[in-house]
Amino acid sequence: MNLRSWRFFVCHGFQNILRNRVMSLASVTAIMVALIVLGLILVIVVNLDVMMREVESKMEITLFLKNGVTDNERSSLENEIRSWKGVYDVEFVSKHQALEEWKRQLGDKGNLLDGYTGENNPLPDSFLVKIEKPEYASVIVEKAKSIPVIEEVNYSSKVAEFIKWLARTIRFIGMGLVAVLASVAVIVISNTIRLTVYSRRREIGIMKYIGATDWFIRWPFIIEGLILGIMGSLIATGVVALGYKYLLDKSSYINMKWGYLGIFKLLPLNKVMLYVFEASLLIGACVGVLASCLSIRKHLKV
Repeated sequence: MNLRSWRFFVCHGFQNILRNRVMSLASVTAIMVALIVLGLILVIVVNLDVMMREVESKMEITLFLKNGVTDNERSSLENEIRSWKGVYDVEFVSKHQALEEWKRQLGDKGNLLDGYTGENNPLPDSFLVKIEKPEYASVIVEKAKSIPVIEEVNYSSKVAEFIKWLARTIRFIGMGLVAVLASVAVIVISNTIRLTVYSRRREIGIMKYIGATDWFIRWPFIIEGLILGIMGSLIATGVVALGYKYLLDKSSYINMKWGYLGIFKLLPLNKVMLYVFEASLLIGACVGVLASCLSIRKHLKV
């Protein structure tokens, strides 16, 4: 097809939208609502994924040593731990350092521990083992437990497992909701274009009889669905961006005033909205084109 033909199809697509303003508005609204839900779900999932990776990168295993471990034994053990697969850092924490850290955490009540000094210090020496991924944890824990000079192994993966479960659940539910809303949007757009096609059925019939191909008749309707889908996706992205910016401003204020959010710090607007924009545009365009193809198929059988 040449440029003139494309210009003809695009003009007819816009004319169809203007002739059926009410149904076109309903179609754009249906797509917009579906894509706003998709955008909100993507915002949550993207933030949770980044948070999950951050939590995983901070996974640590604490190995408490028995009393009486010599410096040579400790040095040898540290070298052995460093050689284990999945370990990227090992930090020795003496009982004195552990006590000072405990006092610091207690703040004003740290003086309650003043009586624990030297030999009275109840805390053990330990190694803080940082691992690359949680998948390595079980093997490392089993190896550590088999070493005689290690008294106890402390590792908690509950936070990471909870976040993984939450992200997976939200992703699953979200995709289900998007599928339902996208189906509704397809039905609404199909009805819109079906009305347009029905009102022009005689024109289509004449075009068929004088030799117009199916694709020559089909293209304006496909472009109409494409335009409706793109319009719905752009509006939905704008609404989600405004809502996320408002949430960012509120979360920054809460963090600055109370510092309650901790690791739940939200990602910058540009990093999140790029995913939302790409997904919304792709789904909106596909839904619009699919609905157009489905609605015009029947009327081409003349």
